[in-house]
Amino acid sequence: MFCENCGKSLPDGAKFCNGCGAKTEPVQPAYAAAAEPTPARPVPPPPLYTPPAQTTYAPQQTYTPQPPAYSVQPDSEPLRVGQYIGMILLMFVPILSVILLFMWSFGSSVNLNKKNFARAMLIVSAIGIVLSIIFSTALIGIVGELFGGYY
Repeated sequence: MFCENCGKSLPDGAKFCNGCGAKTEPVQPAYAAAAEPTPARPVPPPPLYTPPAQTTYAPQQTYTPQPPAYSVQPDSEPLRVGQYIGMILLMFVPILSVILLFMWSFGSSVNLNKKNFARAMLIVSAIGIVLSIIFSTALIGIVGELFGGYY
């Protein structure tokens, strides 16, 4: 049995073509076919080329890049080399440096670069203080053990 639409071979008793999905006519048994002869129809060849369906594309939208979020913040322009040198020179003044670091770290109208620099300096200073306390305690303990027996 063959499909009348695409010519594909079908199993006996199939109601639909498994190639193109067309409905097939039921085949009459052999004894009924002998009673009424049916004219043979030529099987059409399968199509060699099917053109692709035309697709419609939406018009292209123009992309406008947004400025980065960090440049929207006020006072976020980069510091110049002279400003960095001035900040480092101010760090050499003992009491003033601590006051300035806290003002720059937690001030609201401070340049973002200066704020990050001050926060980093405070963190490094805190680590230095903790390490100096640990090492000085260990050194005092060692010296105390060395000279403890001479009293």
